[in-house]
Amino acid sequence: MIDPGDIHEGMTVRDTDGRKLGTVSNVGDTHFELGQGSPARRDYMVHYHRVARVQGREVFLANAPTAVPPED
Repeated sequence: MIDPGDIHEGMTVRDTDGRKLGTVSNVGDTHFELGQGSPARRDYMVHYHRVARVQGREVFLANAPTAVPPED
């Protein structure tokens, strides 16, 4: 599991294929909120155990929530 302290608001969130899902809009103790759109049209709660890795300013999810479509 990753260190939740490595995740910050504004980071880009991607799925396992590298597609952009959105950005981190809020950080909590057990999860973070993934926001889509600007301003955020939708928010999704993502638990830290779904994070595969943090690389620079990007968060890569091991298994993206099925209801989250890629952001165009």
